[in-house]
Amino acid sequence: MDVAWTAIDPESGDLASTETRSDADGCMSRLQHVLRAGEGYTEVRRAEADYPLLTFSFRGNYGVMHLFESPDDCRLLRGDGGLPATRTVDVPVLEGDCAFSGDFVSSVAKATAAIAAFIDGAPAERLGEWVRL
Repeated sequence: MDVAWTAIDPESGDLASTETRSDADGCMSRLQHVLRAGEGYTEVRRAEADYPLLTFSFRGNYGVMHLFESPDDCRLLRGDGGLPATRTVDVPVLEGDCAFSGDFVSSVAKATAAIAAFIDGAPAERLGEWVRL
């Protein structure tokens, strides 16, 4: 399946100004490159539609995923329990860093697996529990 994606450049910290279209392997390869930097932000959608759109923000071993079903429908993926709800993690988003409680923090491994499943065709609702904002 072809996907459209954009990511922060690990060297400059800038978000790419244009989307890249590739197969799933190309997207996952770039994501692995970003992961090696230790923090980053990426967006991915299926090439044939603007939505759903997933965003993934991470720092270290912790990640946060947003799902946009439309421009007006934003949801957060419920965390995997690896971080207590009373703790927060700052991750990079488009506007800079943002703090998220452990309720919405997952391991980078879980989030990466969710992205891989999504770009392989899994419906977003199968990736975990989404909480509407």
